[in-house]
Amino acid sequence: MKALKFLLPLLPLVSSFSHPGLVVAESDLTRLRGKLSAELDPWQACWNKLVSMPPANIPYTPQAVSSVDRDNEANADLLWQDAAAAFTLALRWRVEGNTSYADAATAILTSWSEKLISIGTNDDQYLVAGLQGHQLANAGELLRDYIPFRENGLDKFRTMMVHVFLAKNIYFLEHRDGSEHNVKHFFANWELAQVASILAIGVLTDNTTTWNFAVDYFKNGTGNGAINNAITNIVQEPGTGNPLGQGQEEGRDQGHSALDFALLGVIGQQAWNQGEDLFAYNNSRILLGLVYPISINVIIFFSPTHRAEYFARYNLGYDVPFEPYTNGIVSYTEISHASRGDVRWAWEVLYNHYVMIKGQKAPWTTQYLNKTYETFGGFEPGSGSSGSPRVSGNYDTLGWGTLLYHLNESDVTLIRDSSTTGSAIHRSSTPATSLVKIQEATTSIPVNSDFLLVSATAVPASTGKPYSKEHHHGHHHHNHHNHHDYNSVSQGPGSCPSLPKNQ
Repeated sequence: MKALKFLLPLLPLVSSFSHPGLVVAESDLTRLRGKLSAELDPWQACWNKLVSMPPANIPYTPQAVSSVDRDNEANADLLWQDAAAAFTLALRWRVEGNTSYADAATAILTSWSEKLISIGTNDDQYLVAGLQGHQLANAGELLRDYIPFRENGLDKFRTMMVHVFLAKNIYFLEHRDGSEHNVKHFFANWELAQVASILAIGVLTDNTTTWNFAVDYFKNGTGNGAINNAITNIVQEPGTGNPLGQGQEEGRDQGHSALDFALLGVIGQQAWNQGEDLFAYNNSRILLGLVYPISINVIIFFSPTHRAEYFARYNLGYDVPFEPYTNGIVSYTEISHASRGDVRWAWEVLYNHYVMIKGQKAPWTTQYLNKTYETFGGFEPGSGSSGSPRVSGNYDTLGWGTLLYHLNESDVTLIRDSSTTGSAIHRSSTPATSLVKIQEATTSIPVNSDFLLVSATAVPASTGKPYSKEHHHGHHHHNHHNHHDYNSVSQGPGSCPSLPKNQ
């Protein structure tokens, strides 16, 4: 039972984590308060969207139950709706200082802590464990300094997160479930969700053993949640020869590939805020993948940026090379056009990290961020901001990237001036938040001359072979996996055509 070592320590092992330090750091909150005080767009426009949503307002009634299920009872929407509400309410408290929002968020988390026992028995339990696990942990992380929650709710909440969510996360990544006879059985989004959740719960519980497990799996794991398996091949971009990273789900459909990038952004940012630079790991493999899907979507093999570039290029309507893929269960000989052009809230964190902070070239990621702005009205929104609350794809990640990560040149200067490297350093030395002290800046956002201008109102022109939307087609999926109804195709993280849903 080797997983037990991750479950036993509920009390902090080492006080070396920065708090808050998951998808939101104190520096993000400080910067956001300044932007809103000056009523600057796009931050203000995005904030107006957030505060207009019923789940971000009070009163809010928690919907906690003892058991949730994505399949049989089909009531998991109660959990993902409440997780989104807890996060947005906690964020409002951190930004505005009104304790009524903190009280409402506290009520949500404590209600679930007191009732939730089971998150299902079939394979879909792992989707709940990963997707809602990292979301709930992020809400709790924002609330940890609120005295009523810290004194009367935090311990019980952390106990639930460890026993109900972390236990499933670890079990799944140790491939102990019978359906994991092939360690690459499950698509990348399933395992990436577990990595995101384990990282988040590790910080929430101040457990370095848990944290290190997730980091090690991301770098060296055997399943598709390890970055070298999530990005399966490095290919060359037509015309330039630049490396692009082919994502594991590119032959399946673009909606799930987009989810992979959204989760890679969560993983990368959570690690970055603790001084672990997974964005840069293995030659920025995440970025390589981004390029592949955007052209088909935009993503590159060696880094999150390269993977993102692949995905972005493809999904903007341009061709990308595709290497045949098989995991021994499914085989793909060509890239999928299904849900091509899919837009998720994933691109602010990727663009601002790679292009703005690090000064890397990511032209397709830049264009895909523009596509996001065009789709959502000038900013990147977040969980629950569009579509039916019953559809899981509208709640797979927390989002709100424009509020949390959008930077202008003055912001970047402050970040770089506060660190000689402009990137995270190892967590054991200095907390990431001590490296980044961002103050209010009022200048408009410039983009390096090597990149196209990011505009909230226009998508810049690009070169290459355009994609005809007439060729767009979808896959048929199980209804309980339906996912992002705000786009042209509905499908879910776990579904797959012509195969059992758990593949």
